[in-house]
Amino acid sequence: MHVDINSYFATLLQQENPALRGRPVGILKDVGRTCVIAASKEAKKLGVGTGTSAYEAKRLAPEIVFLPAEFARYLDATKRLKKIFSNLVPDYEIFSLDEAFLNLTDCTRLYPDAQEFGRHVQQLIKDDLGEFVTSNVGISWNRFLAKMAGEIAPKGSVAEITAENIDHYFATTEFKDVCGIGRRLEKRLAHLGVTRLYDLHFVTDEQLETEFGPYWSKELRKMSEGKEPSLFAHHAKNEQPKSVSRSITGFSLAKDEAEIRAVMRNLIDEVMYKAREMQLSGRWAAVSLSGEGQHWWSHQRVDMPIRHAQELFDILYHQLYSQWDRTFNVIRWRVVLSDLGSWETTPEPWLPDWQRQEKLEQAAQELNKRFGLFTVRSGVLLQRPLIRPEVTGYLGDRQYVLGP
Repeated sequence: MHVDINSYFATLLQQENPALRGRPVGILKDVGRTCVIAASKEAKKLGVGTGTSAYEAKRLAPEIVFLPAEFARYLDATKRLKKIFSNLVPDYEIFSLDEAFLNLTDCTRLYPDAQEFGRHVQQLIKDDLGEFVTSNVGISWNRFLAKMAGEIAPKGSVAEITAENIDHYFATTEFKDVCGIGRRLEKRLAHLGVTRLYDLHFVTDEQLETEFGPYWSKELRKMSEGKEPSLFAHHAKNEQPKSVSRSITGFSLAKDEAEIRAVMRNLIDEVMYKAREMQLSGRWAAVSLSGEGQHWWSHQRVDMPIRHAQELFDILYHQLYSQWDRTFNVIRWRVVLSDLGSWETTPEPWLPDWQRQEKLEQAAQELNKRFGLFTVRSGVLLQRPLIRPEVTGYLGDRQYVLGP
């Protein structure tokens, strides 16, 4: 079963503020941004969608209300959804902030009527998140088909793909509603006369491999046969992340060295806070900067795992960045800590300076965890606007944001 909350970012704000209900709402990443990252059901009906510029959205929907995203609120709602699902089935997967898969294989005696169970799930979501919050439920024998059923179902409804109706779905569903087929792939398929999944039955494997190569030819064939493509490869819930990173694009080019330094420190502190919450340290660090059509990046591998924000800052800023003869002004920053390992499996230095720094980091971590990130912060960030954490739709820091 695939459960997808309709127009998640906007709907949660409409639930909270009844004055917004029935009105087109566009969600921007932050105040001053000019790209819509999510739209309400009302805005979508007028042609406003993800990626629409604020200017174009205003033209399409003159009455549209623009609001900044509230990522902490969205994440809180996702955690509440997780609790609902965990109380219903033993095997579930949070696929993104607003959607999840529930495996009903071992629950058929408990829930013999899957569609009735789907309506029950919809009501539980309304009971918890609010009556205005609607969801689509798709049901089938695997995640690929369940998601497809949910995508094309009317808003707030339950749909099921079965052996009897799968050909109908494959012959009528547009590629925009098929997870795994983006616009570029759709255009290439159109060159073969393929506009629906059903059309792939009339294309040979040799033709597919000639046009798309060995990987995508097999993936497309899986889809045409109703099998799960690799996109849905299952990952263990407690799988350790391979890296922790954070990036940000500014509002304007940064010319001031103090600003570049502060933004880098801000991102580093968030990365290390997340890594420490998961009790992870890393041996590979990287920084990249972009602006004025140019790009610079550098990296370093270390022998002793990085566990402290000051360590990472010394490597990325004082060692790597300071060696670069800056040739452009910066508008985008990215920092990465990779080659991660658990504290339980990495050595802990007994050097007095390291131990003293660890005690400081522990104390700061506890205070920030209790009162909010950056309650305790580096002096580099004093008198500077803080860059707060945000949650991506597909939960790149899944283990950190949702836990085991």
